[in-house]
Amino acid sequence: MSAKKRVDPLERVLNLFTLLHRATSPMTREEIVQEMARGMTPYPVSEDAQRQLFASDKNTIVRDLGIPVRQVFAHGDDAGQVLYWITEEDMAVPEIDLTDDEMAVLSLALASIHHSVPEASEAMMKFEGFFPRRTGFDFHVDMPRIVVQLADAIQHRRYVEVHLDGLPVVIDPIRLLFDKGTWYVIAVEDGIASTVAFRCSRLGSDIVELDRLSSAVKRDFAAEELRTLVHEARGEPIEATVLLDTDGARLPWWDWRVRETVPIESGSGRAGGLRITVDIDDPARFRGWLIGFGPHAMVESPEWLRDDILGWIEDVRDASSSASSGSHVDVEPPDQKGQRPGPRPIGERLQRLLSILPWLRLSGSVPVDHLADMLGVAPRQLMRDLEFASMCGVPPYTHDALFDFSVADEMVIVHSPPDESIPGGRARRTKHLMTRPVRLTPRQATATAVALAGLEAVTGDLGIHNEAVETLRAKLAGVAGDLPVQVRLESAPYLADVQKIVDESRRARMTYVDVSGRITERLIDPLRVFIERGEAYVIADDATSGERAWTFRVDQIMDIEPTDVLFEPRDVAFTGWNFRGDVVDAVISIAPGNEWVLDRVHARAHRFEVDGSITMWLSVASDVWLARLLLRCGAPSTVVTPGELRPRIAAYADRLAQKYR
Repeated sequence: MSAKKRVDPLERVLNLFTLLHRATSPMTREEIVQEMARGMTPYPVSEDAQRQLFASDKNTIVRDLGIPVRQVFAHGDDAGQVLYWITEEDMAVPEIDLTDDEMAVLSLALASIHHSVPEASEAMMKFEGFFPRRTGFDFHVDMPRIVVQLADAIQHRRYVEVHLDGLPVVIDPIRLLFDKGTWYVIAVEDGIASTVAFRCSRLGSDIVELDRLSSAVKRDFAAEELRTLVHEARGEPIEATVLLDTDGARLPWWDWRVRETVPIESGSGRAGGLRITVDIDDPARFRGWLIGFGPHAMVESPEWLRDDILGWIEDVRDASSSASSGSHVDVEPPDQKGQRPGPRPIGERLQRLLSILPWLRLSGSVPVDHLADMLGVAPRQLMRDLEFASMCGVPPYTHDALFDFSVADEMVIVHSPPDESIPGGRARRTKHLMTRPVRLTPRQATATAVALAGLEAVTGDLGIHNEAVETLRAKLAGVAGDLPVQVRLESAPYLADVQKIVDESRRARMTYVDVSGRITERLIDPLRVFIERGEAYVIADDATSGERAWTFRVDQIMDIEPTDVLFEPRDVAFTGWNFRGDVVDAVISIAPGNEWVLDRVHARAHRFEVDGSITMWLSVASDVWLARLLLRCGAPSTVVTPGELRPRIAAYADRLAQKYR
């Protein structure tokens, strides 16, 4: 006797979804079980097991796809039983008439985040967009579960209960903000009239959506409002003056906080430089900005702030000078739990398949490797899922009632004959199965909102597609709901110029200051702009040194001018940091209250200690970079191991302190 075929849950849920969608009338659970028993994915015979598995499959459709399974009590002979069905209106993406410019903007936006958010590619398929041959920039962003949940709650205009540092809080969420690599939710806390911003990482990993409609006005916030909310600015800003020496005056110092700059005359006894008047609404950010100049800047007034900064620097110096040996800490990071690969969740696999199936009517046959690359999934996993889907359909599950494609020789082969009504004579789906794209899942809808907000943040200053972006947002809001995401990037003065040079494939002459403060003149061929942890970078070939695909921080560019030389562009992507010089594996201890470091600094591993400090394992290519990081975090931040780094950090801090003496 042959062994019974094991049913993959993906096959069964896909068959259930297709049956409920294509049924001519609502069905009882018994009728559903009878129909599916005609195929290869029957429900168990046991009543209890059958009921439990059906409820689980139904919840997968509702929870992971965001598609309601409607139900109503039957009358007549079936009185008392529940009838189930899925309507075309609930299932399909509403018709949306996009212009060529709007489709180009949407495709470019979704392509820019598809490396880090696979759901962006799935959404592009559902909007029947195209994958630009060359996007020009990438926007790397993590999309935690709580961000998706909050975006869904905002779209449904619901209050939610969250856990703020472990304590329950009810909020009315208004907007999500991605700022300098960190997610915030802007909301009104229940019982408090003012609008506040909460760091999403403080809210736990889950929320409860309440049956209470929002009363807040859903709107975008101006940059000034966002700065006030995120940095909890209170009252009038502090006015301070900062002195930059001649070298410091050459470094990038542009900042929205700077109100006035005055050259320092050589007759004053100083060798030139600048006196800068700065408005301080966030002392921590001001310190980070000031420390970025190293020994080339100092606070002149007010005196109390000058003394405070000096004390801060000396405390870090003393912490590095007096730190005990850290030889007991292994420089190799501990294993990070939860990173081992395993079977993907059924909901993730199902939402991906339901993006692909209607899309195949437009694309026709396609290599599995190409499809896997578009979707950011392993080819082997995708091929397995497609093989399962090719055997799914509707009763009686005969050949003509299954999805009309097969997988062979690492190709997805579409069998429908060409349809002349579709441009290019591309494949037509069978009338029995889904022909319209399936509605966006919550993750796909959030990815769409993030992609468009990221595009606006990166290229908004260029004046390109501005009208198309506005009309596209309005149309998407009509079919996908509110797009409740804003992205705020720190001002990088040459970002728009760099992006324009990338788009034109034009060689550029650049003045650049590296992490150690060295200023160089270079000829570069800029290939791609990308945003990583809230910072803008450009990948470029260095025509001066011959180095290929080096990464430069855009805010460290002092000047850049395009030349008349055009170069042949090529596709590149950020695959990791390429450091010049020697790299040292180190372990550092970060003072409590500096969780922002986890959003901004790539670490090999990290661990929270009992006292709230953070132990981080990272690779260090520059003593100056490490010293600036520890100075920003404040004492008792220090190097744990290797011990020979500690005196270098102390010496750098002492050099800054000497400036004030």
